[in-house]
Amino acid sequence: MDVRVEKESSFTELFDTYGELLTPRRKEICALYLNFDLSLGEIGEEKGISRQSVSDCLRTSCEQMKEYDKKLGVIALKKEIARLKSAQK
Repeated sequence: MDVRVEKESSFTELFDTYGELLTPRRKEICALYLNFDLSLGEIGEEKGISRQSVSDCLRTSCEQMKEYDKKLGVIALKKEIARLKSAQK
């Protein structure tokens, strides 16, 4: 997975929904990347880890949150509720 592609698609939605389930370190790295728009190098510098470690953390965090969604289905449920609300109007 290329985190840059994921950032533009579902990674943000996954993080907004399941970010609290990540470890504090993973949550912080994802937040720095998604919410503060820091590069992998900038995050690595701030956290004292390599750019590759940041990339690995983002990739595994995204995969973990995808698994949560696969099992729990919260995002699909949110979309269905929004669709039903808009159909009522």
